[in-house]
Amino acid sequence: MTGRPLLHLLLALAILLAVSSCGKKAPPFLPEKGFDAKVSSLKAESREGRIALEGKIAAPPRDAENLRGSRVYFAQYLPDDAPCDGCPIDYQGYHSFGPEVIKDGKFLCTIEAIDPGQVYFFRVNLVGPKEVLGPSSNEVKVAVE
Repeated sequence: MTGRPLLHLLLALAILLAVSSCGKKAPPFLPEKGFDAKVSSLKAESREGRIALEGKIAAPPRDAENLRGSRVYFAQYLPDDAPCDGCPIDYQGYHSFGPEVIKDGKFLCTIEAIDPGQVYFFRVNLVGPKEVLGPSSNEVKVAVE
């Protein structure tokens, strides 16, 4: 008779463990590989009413051969309203570019139609297969005179 309380306790623990188990109830699949290509060392320069963006492509070999283009996110502010260094930036839109901005391990593009007297912020995400975005580049700031 002394074994029954122990049996009940073990049975209760087994039921508790079975009910409280977690996990996704779906067929097992390998996770899709991420897209890790990015632009590093991004720089911006204001030239004759345009902004030139330049950086290096950092990508594993499997991603380097699958680059489809880029998205260049931008934010535009008046000089007095520009965020401080390290403050979050509210990007207002992006320009899409195809593979023409990626060549020989470098990223190079020009942004047209900019307003003088403004401060611009940019960051770049490379685009891979199925429009998957890679990690963001560093942010750059440029004042347009």
